[in-house]
Amino acid sequence: MNRANILLLAIVISMFVSAASGEDWVCWRGANHNGVVGEKSGWPENWPPKEAWRRNVGYGCTSPIIVDGKLYVMGWRGSARRRGGKGTDTLYCIDAASGKDVWKQSYSCPYQGRISTGDAGAYGGPSSTPTFDKSTGFLYTLSIDGDLQCWDATKGGLLVWKLNFYDKYKVPRRPHVGGGRRDYGYPGSVLIRGDTLLAEVGTPTGTVMGFDKKTGRRIWASQYNGPAGHTGGLVPISVNRADCIAVLTLKELVVMRIDKGFEGKTVATTKWQTEFSCNISTPTVVGDRVLVTSAYNNKAAVMFRVASGRMKPVWRARFYSTNGSPVIHRGRVYIIKDSLRCLDAATGKLLWSGGSFGDGSCLATADDKIIAFGKGRASLVDVSSAGGKYRELMRINCGLRSTCYPHITLAGGFLCAKDRSGAMVCFDTSTRGAQNAAKPTPPSPPVERPLNVKMPKMSATWPGSTEDAVFVWATGESQKKITGVASGVKPRDDAPTGSDGEMILGRGAMLAQNADAALLKACKASNQLSIEAVITPGNTKQGGPARIISFSQDAYNRNFTLGQQGSALVLRLRTTSTGVNGMKPETSLCKVAAARSQHVIVTYSPGKLSCYLNGKSVLQSERVRGDFSNWSPMHLLFGDEWDGQRRWSGKLQGIAVHSRIIGAKEAAARHKLAMGNDRRDEK
Repeated sequence: MNRANILLLAIVISMFVSAASGEDWVCWRGANHNGVVGEKSGWPENWPPKEAWRRNVGYGCTSPIIVDGKLYVMGWRGSARRRGGKGTDTLYCIDAASGKDVWKQSYSCPYQGRISTGDAGAYGGPSSTPTFDKSTGFLYTLSIDGDLQCWDATKGGLLVWKLNFYDKYKVPRRPHVGGGRRDYGYPGSVLIRGDTLLAEVGTPTGTVMGFDKKTGRRIWASQYNGPAGHTGGLVPISVNRADCIAVLTLKELVVMRIDKGFEGKTVATTKWQTEFSCNISTPTVVGDRVLVTSAYNNKAAVMFRVASGRMKPVWRARFYSTNGSPVIHRGRVYIIKDSLRCLDAATGKLLWSGGSFGDGSCLATADDKIIAFGKGRASLVDVSSAGGKYRELMRINCGLRSTCYPHITLAGGFLCAKDRSGAMVCFDTSTRGAQNAAKPTPPSPPVERPLNVKMPKMSATWPGSTEDAVFVWATGESQKKITGVASGVKPRDDAPTGSDGEMILGRGAMLAQNADAALLKACKASNQLSIEAVITPGNTKQGGPARIISFSQDAYNRNFTLGQQGSALVLRLRTTSTGVNGMKPETSLCKVAAARSQHVIVTYSPGKLSCYLNGKSVLQSERVRGDFSNWSPMHLLFGDEWDGQRRWSGKLQGIAVHSRIIGAKEAAARHKLAMGNDRRDEK
C-alpha cells in the first residue's frame, strides 16, 4: 500500500470514528470540532424539512448550538452599530421545538471591541459561539469585547464567574500584517478539555491560556506568545499520542501541547499570514494532519502533517475559503468559496464543484450528505457515490437576507441557520417533523360552485368570460374590452411587449400589478384555480424548471408555478398536502413544441387536476390533493422567478388566472376564441 493510500485509509477511519458521536452540537463546529455530525440528514422522507419557527436574536456572527433539545445563541441590540456603540449582548436559551425562550441573560457590551479597527461596517456584536459543558451544565460565552463568562444553564443562566481579557491582561491591538491594519476583537470560541477551559487571549504572556472551568482561575499560559488570530477557535489534535491543540494565530499555524505537565509547550509552527488580518477559517484536523485555508494574498488550502517538531506540507490546492471552515468526511474535503468544492483529502485534487453559496459553510451527515449553506439558502448534496459531479438533491430557502457568516447547525433533527443581522430559522428534519407535517388534511371547506362545472355565459371575444377572474392579459382587440380585472404589468430588466401586446420573455420578467393580494384572497376562499395562456416556447432545452407563470416568493417557496422543463410543461402547486414548494408531487402536464403557439389551461379543485392543450384534455389526475389554506402572500409574475435565475424564453399571450375551475366545454370554447380571434398559428 503506497503512502497516499495509507493517508486515505487513516482519514476514512478517523471519519467513521467521528461520525459515531452523539447528536448534541455542544460547541463551535459540533462535538467533533469538524462539522461532521453523527445523525442522518432525514432524506428523503423528511425533505423539504418542516419549518419549525423563525425569529431574530440580535446582531452578531455567533452560530447557534443545540443541546438536549435546547438551542443556545447570542445577539446584540443597541442604538449605534459602530465602534463604541453602546448596547446589550443577550444569551438565549430557546426551546428548539417551539422557538420560545426558556431563559435569557443580558449584559452591557459595545457593538465592537474597545480597541477594534478597520472594516467597521462588516461586523459587530458577538461572533464567538457558546460552548456547553455537559458534565457541569455550565455554558461559556466570549463577547466581542473580551468578556469571558460562565453561566449555569441548569439554573436559568445564573452567572457563575466572569473576567474580561482587556481589563485583566492588558491585551494590545493586533499589529499590521499587510493590506491594512485590522483588529476585530474576540470572534474565537473557547474549548473545553477535561477540567480546563482554553481560550486564545493573545498577550505577550501567552497567546493561549488555560482556566479552571469551574472558577475562572488561570492555570497556565502558552509558551507561544504571538498575537491572536481572528478564527473561530481552537481545535484538538493528537501528536505522538500527546493531547495538543491547533490554533491559527495572526501570523502562524501553531500546534501546542495541553497534556498534564506540558501545558502550553509549543510542538510546531509554520508561517501563515493573511492580509487584512483575515486568518478567519478554523483549522480542520484529521489524525495528525491540519488543513488551513484563507483568501487574499494566500488563496489556497494547505494540508500539513505534524511530526518531529515541525509541520510538513502534504499538499497545496488553489481552492480556498474566505470565512467558512472546511469539512473533511470519508476521505474528501468540502470547502466553500462561492461554489461547494470537493477535494481528495489525500492529494488535494479537485473532484467536483457546484452550487453558489458565497462565503458560506457546510456540514456532513452520517448518511453521506453535505448540507451547504450560504446566500440565505441551504442545499442538500449527495456525496455517497464515487461519481465526479455535484449532485444537489434539494434546496430550501431559509429566508435570510443578511450576510451568512454564522455556520449552519444540525442536532437532534433540528437544522438551524442564522445570518449576521440575527435572523434565524429552525427546520425539523426528523420523523417528528414529518409526522407533524403529515397530519391528515381536514376536509376542504364547501365552495359555492358545485364541481360539476356549468358553462358560464361566453362573449364573442377572448377570454369569453371573466367570471371570478383575478388577472387577465389580453392582446389585440380583446385588450380593449377587459374591465374590472387586474390587467397591468411592469417589465423587469429587458422584457418588452410586441406589436400586438404579447410578452417577449427571455431577458427579463413581467410583474403583475395590483393582483397579488386579490389572487391570494380569492383562491384561499374558493380552493380552486385555473391558469390559461397561449405560450410559444423559444426552445425545448429550458430547465429549472424555467418559470412561465409563477405566484411565488423565490425559487423554493411558491403558491403555484407553471414552468417548462425540457419539452415538458410542469406544474408545482402548493396545497396542504404538497408542501411549501409544491413538489410532492410535481406534475408533468404535457409536451410542448418550440416556436409554436399552444393554448394551455390548467385547472384545479381539491383532488382534481386537469390540463387542456389546444382545447383537448391531456391530463386528468387525482394525485394532487389538499386545499389552499396554507397559501401565503406571494408575487404573480411571468417569465422568471421573483428573485431571478429561472428565466423562461418565449412569448406569452392571452393570460387569465381565475379563482374557479374550468370544465372541458369551456376549455374548448376558450381555445377557439384565443386561437381564432387573434389568428395565432397552432400548427
